[in-house]
Amino acid sequence: MTDSPFLLNVADLLGRDAPPRHERLEVPVDWGLELSTIRVDPPLIADITLTHLPSGLLARGTVDFRVEHTCRRCLTRYEDEVSQNVAALFEEDPDEGAYPIIDLEIDLEPFLRDEALLALPMLPECPDGCATTVASGPEAEEWRLEDTPEAEELRRQLMAVVEDDETG
Repeated sequence: MTDSPFLLNVADLLGRDAPPRHERLEVPVDWGLELSTIRVDPPLIADITLTHLPSGLLARGTVDFRVEHTCRRCLTRYEDEVSQNVAALFEEDPDEGAYPIIDLEIDLEPFLRDEALLALPMLPECPDGCATTVASGPEAEEWRLEDTPEAEELRRQLMAVVEDDETG
């Protein structure tokens, strides 16, 4: 495995009853979905407790991060803070739903990435309602969003998606 801030040696927790161990990670990440992206600054913060189990290790705690969303209705960008409870099982011979222990190490990145992305909405909308909505079809020419280069690029991207949907 590579040298990663998510990679933890857990030799002290395997093979015998050992007291739980707390890990705190503060790592900038580049994870996201089409309309939601986890901010690099501030970094993602994971407070995880690792507990020995007969079958492996239990990792549980919280993951906190700031996310930038683009509203699916009006294309306005807004930010949100997320605090998500997380838990996962790590095993040397993992079955479905567990993460692997390899060479006495666990990699928290796949687990934390899965949990963080699952906490994001697939189709975010402005939390207080939209000031305006983006139309599709013939009325699309009448969009009234702020006139900035960023808004114009979002309009162009949305029109490309609408045209692809109509021709596909």
